[in-house]
Amino acid sequence: MAVEQTKINSQIPSATRLPKLLVVSSYHRACGIAQYVEFLELPLREQTDFDIEIAALPVDLLRSQSPYARKAAAAEFEQLLLKVGRADIVNIQLEPGLFGFTPRRIWRNVHAIIRRSKKVIITYHTVPSLEARRFRLSRSGLINYLRDWRGDYVFNRLFATVRRNPKKFHHIVQTAREAKNFGFLGIASDTITHRPLAFVSKAVRHGMDHDLAKQQVASRLNISSGVLLGCFGFLSPYKGIEVAIKALKSLPDDHHLLVVGGLHPEGIERGKVEQPYITKLIKEIEQQPTLKNRVHFCGALDNDEFNNVMLACDSVVLPYAEVGQTSSGPAALALDMGRPLYCSHTKCFGELDRYQPGAISFFEVGNYIELAEKLNNREGDDPSRVAARAIYLNKFNVEQRAAAYFAAANRLLQVK
Repeated sequence: MAVEQTKINSQIPSATRLPKLLVVSSYHRACGIAQYVEFLELPLREQTDFDIEIAALPVDLLRSQSPYARKAAAAEFEQLLLKVGRADIVNIQLEPGLFGFTPRRIWRNVHAIIRRSKKVIITYHTVPSLEARRFRLSRSGLINYLRDWRGDYVFNRLFATVRRNPKKFHHIVQTAREAKNFGFLGIASDTITHRPLAFVSKAVRHGMDHDLAKQQVASRLNISSGVLLGCFGFLSPYKGIEVAIKALKSLPDDHHLLVVGGLHPEGIERGKVEQPYITKLIKEIEQQPTLKNRVHFCGALDNDEFNNVMLACDSVVLPYAEVGQTSSGPAALALDMGRPLYCSHTKCFGELDRYQPGAISFFEVGNYIELAEKLNNREGDDPSRVAARAIYLNKFNVEQRAAAYFAAANRLLQVK
């Protein structure tokens, strides 16, 4: 059927054929970017001006070092490039690690897509940092340093390519700070769009029921009553989940913490049953025996389950460390759902707050006493914060996010 439809489309006169927008991304896998694209797909397909297609990257094959996997990756990637060549505009959901393992392989794959594309919209889920790199003598420090070096290798070549042919590109970033920094790097300001991440459509949001979701989740977790707090995302040291656990110790016994997410594939130590960060969290819980019945590990969930648990939460807590992160899917999703949101005072969350001051309740990084106090006082339920979240949703939602893609696409089609 898909082959027949392709033949039909190819026979339609170019004057009436819809321009094809191809989205190249991870897709239908345990990945924040895949989740973002799966939510964005609905409003993208609801419009009638573009033919939308999602091209799934063979991420595992692209990252494998096995000669057999490389051969399979090359074959799949060539099929992807055929789709790229047929598209009028290609949107690259750019996170370097999705395109390979080594810097050279990543750039080779990204560059192959750009070279084959007529016009390109790049959505940046990672951006180059303008701050000095600091190397810490530890395993995590080495990993972070190498990741930053890998990103610099790719971005240096990407921006050089963009500067040589700026009319071919449009750039979508998640914060005003990133848009400004791109200008410093030689990217024309009129080719940059900045908007915060968004996920949940208006239609889905209008059908959401916090009380019903809370009843369902509490029943499943055998929680009779009380307040549900939630931490969301991959289990990684920078997520600061231990800060939320420490805060829970100072809160009434009817407060429960739901930890939603699994270990990141890159963070799993091979050959070991005990994983360092999970062991750290368990030790923190065991210091106060009653916490075993108040901390609930929900594991990695699919989109619908993830959304339902977040909707069930009375508050969402994101106690991240400062790691130069530029955006947060869980924070954006919490705002989509109108959930009271408590975030550590990092640059990432500070930039998000600039879009609508007052929508987020802040506490200092690692200060679990401050977090506990604000949770106990239900600061996120203050009428001024409820109003700020409502204003935010009117201005920034997934429908407007999709509209930004179409505006960029139409602009590129007009540029010769």
